Amino acid sequence: MSSTLTVQNIIDPLRTYAEFRPLADIGGFETEPALSIANAVMQRMLSQAMNWKWNRAIVPTFLTVSLQQDYPTNVTDMGWLEQGVRIDINNTSTPKPIFTMETVRDLAQTSYQTNTFNLSWVPNSLAILGKWTASTAYGAGYGRATTPATPIQSFRDVNGNLLFINSNSLGLSINSPGYSGTPISTIPPFGTSGLAQPSLPAASAAGATVVDGTVTWTVADPDGYAIRVAPIPSFSGLCWLISALYQKKPPMLTSLGQTLDPVPDEFSYLFRQGLMAMLYQHSVEPAAARKAGPAYQQWEEDLMIALRGADREREDASLYPSEGLMGGGPYTLPFPIGPAYPFSPYGW
Repeated sequence: MSSTLTVQNIIDPLRTYAEFRPLADIGGFETEPALSIANAVMQRMLSQAMNWKWNRAIVPTFLTVSLQQDYPTNVTDMGWLEQGVRIDINNTSTPKPIFTMETVRDLAQTSYQTNTFNLSWVPNSLAILGKWTASTAYGAGYGRATTPATPIQSFRDVNGNLLFINSNSLGLSINSPGYSGTPISTIPPFGTSGLAQPSLPAASAAGATVVDGTVTWTVADPDGYAIRVAPIPSFSGLCWLISALYQKKPPMLTSLGQTLDPVPDEFSYLFRQGLMAMLYQHSVEPAAARKAGPAYQQWEEDLMIALRGADREREDASLYPSEGLMGGGPYTLPFPIGPAYPFSPYGW
């Protein structure tokens, strides 16, 4: 559940402690030092080492495009990717085949084509984009045995806006029928571009759209993130629906009336404990300052105890041998089978 407690709710009880009274209105600053310390606590609680379940979110699903490596989104709160899957969305079996993807820190630009199995993220500003082309069909792989030949479905217009085709607008999920329930001929492509490159006013709002012939382009947030895949989807290969899970980056607290969201109420004790530990560090009283080190160490320990409570849940993990007992392996190209590439060169 979202938090119902505010930063003010946390600091008010601390004012009953004589050593914590100077929490606000110091030196003419109405909210300081309480707000700065609260932000430091939030940054630590939601740092990359702390993979809380309640801080997760899902990247809007998207369809892969032949030879396209980066897929812009309007997600702006991504801290780091946790996991991802690719779904054979057009498969007629029930349930549809789902393959685990490995999330990694960095992926370089590549030209190698096969079933993609790695995920990473880059800022939209650094995404690999395509070039707009006139009078060209921008196809969708949904409902087709193979992904149609289509240009990369993102580009930067003359005013600097990053435009992309938002395949998430199709609302696809693992339960989508694919062509098993809908004749292929009735599922249209995204459309055909017009004769003049579309554009929007400079710095247009994220999510704004512009129609180009029968294609609709969406503005990507310049502060958002793109999902990068590797290897790149094959030319005329299968179309995959990509779904990725991420941890949200820590929010910035801008007022004492702001809630602790996404920290749920049942974890507010950790926020309060961290605030107390850092207040000791800011204290000018020698007796209080001596408590800073032990208080901070205790807070760190309690953070890990709370986080490691999830260790009682069985981990969904698998082991893949990287080579046979006699050495080598059944496949050597393009990569040896291993944790990062467990599905053979054919993806199965």
